[in-house]
Order: sequence, then C-alpha cells, then structure tokens
Amino acid sequence: MIELHQFRPVLGIPNASPFCMKAEAYLLYRDIPYKFVPSSPRKSPSKLVPFIKDGGKSITDTEDIMDYFEQNQANPLDADISHRDLATAKMIRIWVEQNLFWQITYMRWADPVGWENFSPVLKSNIPRAMRGPAVYLIRRHLLKQMRSRGLRSDDVKGAYAKGGAQLDTLADFLGDSGFAFGENPSRLDLTLYAFIANIMDQDQPNDLRDYARRIHNLRSYCDRMQTLTFAKVSA
Repeated sequence: MIELHQFRPVLGIPNASPFCMKAEAYLLYRDIPYKFVPSSPRKSPSKLVPFIKDGGKSITDTEDIMDYFEQNQANPLDADISHRDLATAKMIRIWVEQNLFWQITYMRWADPVGWENFSPVLKSNIPRAMRGPAVYLIRRHLLKQMRSRGLRSDDVKGAYAKGGAQLDTLADFLGDSGFAFGENPSRLDLTLYAFIANIMDQDQPNDLRDYARRIHNLRSYCDRMQTLTFAKVSA
C-alpha cells in the first residue's frame, strides 16, 4: 500500500501544511488507498514533506506525486482543459504557493497572538530536543523571510490586509463556478482548496481567518472540495 509521510493533523484541519493537505486531498479524491505515516522533513529524501513511498520508490513534491498517479489514470484530471487554461492554472498555482503560503506562515509564526497560540501546539508535536533553541532559530529565520516580503510582526493589520486582498482575488477568479475550470475539479482545485482551507478552517482565530469566512463563494467552494475529499475519511 502507498505510504503517505506527512505531519500529524493539528489546529482542527486535516494538515497545517497546505502541501501535505493537498497531497492527501488528491489521494482521497482519486480513491487511492494509502497509509498515513507521521513523519518530518528530516526523514524525507528532499528534506521536505509530504512524500510518498510506493514499494522501494520515494516521491516528493506534491506536483510530482500527482504526476506519478495521473500517468496511470484513464481520465487524467486536466485532460479536458485547454493549453491556455493549463498555463493559467500553473501561474495561479505558483502565485498561491508563493503568497498564501506566507500568509499561513504569518498567522502562526509572526502574528504575536497567533504565535502565542501556535507555539504550544507546535512544541507538543515535535521531538523534545527541538523544543528550545531550534524552534527559536526556525522562527527567527521565518520572521526574516516574512519581513523581506513586507509581512512584519509589528504590523498585523497591514499583513492581513495583503492576505485579504489575495483572498479577494481568488474569490473573483472562482466567481460562481463550481470549480476553477467548470463543474469538475482540476489539479489546481486541490492547491486552492488546501491553501484557502488552511486559512479558513483552522481552529485558532485571527482577523484573516475571520475575513476568509465572510467570503461566501470561498466558503461554499471549500465545502464542495471537502465533500469530495476529507469527508470520505469520516463517512
């Protein structure tokens, strides 16, 4: 059976890593049986999670994981999407991964209240040896990266204004459509869902999470994707 190596679920969402959530959502949507294996980047061939093991083969990167399974599917997810829309999907995916990723990181590591709430959750889910200086060094590194992107811990309102504008852009893109390119999910939808839901559905409140929940088409979009993926786990 396929082994899915990723973080344990926390914060009331399937996974606090949008990349892990994306990979698992794909496997569930495709009804591919898998075994969840709690893991960490230290155990990954690429030093990143998620990764899968299929027999003696290890595959990292969510896009590569989907490529691995899609090549054997009779009806690939993006088979009916035009070349132009595929290019659009790639640009949007990269934009989301480079922007919303840092909003999600900011919510938990930079927002002073968010860090106060997230820190105990983080420390309870990592090895004891990493709970002291290692966490401090990781956070300092992330704060530096976020500052270079205009996300400062002393300007929560400004940081979340940027995140809100990004969510508005995605809401405009999706409009009243069922999914990104019509009435059936595409590979892009797995990215959008994992990143939006990581903001919208975590159980620790902040202004960006609350703003996301007020965007009605994003809420209904995530509900549709949840029905097609993680609802299968509890069914």
